[in-house]
Amino acid sequence: MNNWKRAVCALAGIVMLASVGACGGSRGATAGGGGVNAKNPSDVTVGISMPEQQLERWRLDGDNLKKQLEGKGYKVLLQFADNKTDLQASQIQNMANQGANFVVIASIDGTAVGPAAEAAKSNGATVIAYDRLIMNTDACDYYSTFNITEVGKLQGQYIVKKLGLDSGKKGPFNIELMTGSPTDNNAKYYFQGSWSVLEPYFKNGSLVSPSGRVPKNLEDWQSIGIQNWDRQNAQSEMENRINSYYNSGRHLDAVLAPNDAIAMGTVNAVDAAGWNYYPIITGQDAEKANVANIVAGKQTMTVYKDTRKLADSTAALIEKLVKGQKPKTNDTFNNNNKDVPSILLKPVSVDKDNVKKELVDSGYISAANAGL
Repeated sequence: MNNWKRAVCALAGIVMLASVGACGGSRGATAGGGGVNAKNPSDVTVGISMPEQQLERWRLDGDNLKKQLEGKGYKVLLQFADNKTDLQASQIQNMANQGANFVVIASIDGTAVGPAAEAAKSNGATVIAYDRLIMNTDACDYYSTFNITEVGKLQGQYIVKKLGLDSGKKGPFNIELMTGSPTDNNAKYYFQGSWSVLEPYFKNGSLVSPSGRVPKNLEDWQSIGIQNWDRQNAQSEMENRINSYYNSGRHLDAVLAPNDAIAMGTVNAVDAAGWNYYPIITGQDAEKANVANIVAGKQTMTVYKDTRKLADSTAALIEKLVKGQKPKTNDTFNNNNKDVPSILLKPVSVDKDNVKKELVDSGYISAANAGL
């Protein structure tokens, strides 16, 4: 009788192990984010987590990536988190629970999203950080983005050239500095690029900031950060600076605005001040309203990152992994836990002179949307 019981127990154990193995392998994800063993593309599920859809660029990113992946036959779960970190974490967890083989995350907060990425990873998903690096975790397998340091450099170089600093003008010129959200690690790399260009001119006195809002060093970048890269937050900040330091007639020559939302807030603050001029105002993302402002002479430039190319690159990365192939990366970024294999694309500086060539002729936006 005892032998019979042992035999039954052993058989039950084998069945349980087989069941667990079947459940764990039903999505076909290999350990360590290596790929999937799917017979058909329709067996592959990709979750896409975008931070919001109010900002045009994230809506375009999400839609472009979804279109690319569905074109390859994959099932796609796309969600926008309304700039709420708890909601994003919950959405990522739900994607993992629904059997996502891959989870693409454009994080609101690169650190706060870590536990959700770990949950997806432990459920067998390959985790891809999209445009914003996921910090302080081993769960981030790949990073797909534009060269954010180059974005900052392009903006800094544009200001230097426009003010004539590169051709010997000494100023001093008044400039106000802002960078991206203190919760977004990208903002540090962005400011690293712009500061590498602008810092020497602060040191020799050619650039000054009447508000005193200048970081002590690169690691102090968060002191000039605009929460969530938000237009209204930027507008409030610039209105405070204008009212405190420029309403006596002092001339503002340039504003380092890291993205188009912050640039729009800056333009609104200048409009509210009733000035008869606009300072040099930088930007990033080539939002339609900002491009129209560039054509109208309100914003001076933006850095164009073709989200179609980023979607193509990310989709190609996933396809390589699905086929069990090693994807080609061209850099690594350290997220404080590991060096994350990264794919970096090249951004392009756009102003009134090349709007048509870079944005309209390429089909990124229409001539009407560009204000042409």
